[in-house]
Amino acid sequence: MNLENKKQILIVLMAVGLGLVAALLTGNHIQDSIKKETARLSEEFEKTQVQPLVRELGDLRKEVERLKEAPPVVVQQGEGEEGEAPAVPKSSLALRTPAGKRAYTVMIDSLSAVGGLINPGDYIDIIAHMQMPDPLDESSQENITSMIFQNVQVLAVGTNFQAPGGYEAQQAAGALNITLAMSPEEAGLMSFIEKNGQMKLVLRPPAETETTILQAATWSTLADYVFEKQGTELVIPRSRAVIEAVSTPQKEEVKPFISIFQGGRQVN
Repeated sequence: MNLENKKQILIVLMAVGLGLVAALLTGNHIQDSIKKETARLSEEFEKTQVQPLVRELGDLRKEVERLKEAPPVVVQQGEGEEGEAPAVPKSSLALRTPAGKRAYTVMIDSLSAVGGLINPGDYIDIIAHMQMPDPLDESSQENITSMIFQNVQVLAVGTNFQAPGGYEAQQAAGALNITLAMSPEEAGLMSFIEKNGQMKLVLRPPAETETTILQAATWSTLADYVFEKQGTELVIPRSRAVIEAVSTPQKEEVKPFISIFQGGRQVN
């Protein structure tokens, strides 16, 4: 290899070395530029996005604390602008009362209220125990037990009209306030029953909504039921009906009789 060839090889090696150095310097420059640009963008994002968001969260936190310390606002019935309905909270019992019904509350011992195992949203039947006065003898009374209302919705148990459960507390309570959804007529009859008798609640299955016609429970109907179902005849005292004679002060015995009605008219 002559001198000229050696010079060419040296020049090529120097060019390659200078290229590598240039590439290395260029890569370092690009990395520095990327780091600087990233830092600049991060600082700009923090100023324009993060800091305002932090300030808003701080203001929101202060507002929440202020609302917690503020006294509750009670909206009285009839308040508001003229022509507008009064504001009603979403949890109001009135909103849970079905249309055409009224919320009526009765106090009943927990044992008579299905042993306290009753929830808002349940449907019940109501049995009444009453002493019916004899129209012919004011001093005589007869005990009558009858299913008065059927398929009545329970709106609330005590102050609870949303969550089910609480059975232990309800069973431990001596008496419960049960709020029912009743028509105005039913509410009036219920008030009469409360003053003149006692009640017992019977829980219904959720899928059973039909009502049935039932006889009042007396000694006579009990004897008929036991004889029909068990074949056992119960001996009960026979009541004698008496009426005041129109022309004489003597009392006459009225013999049993059967009247047949058709279309609302007596046919015999």
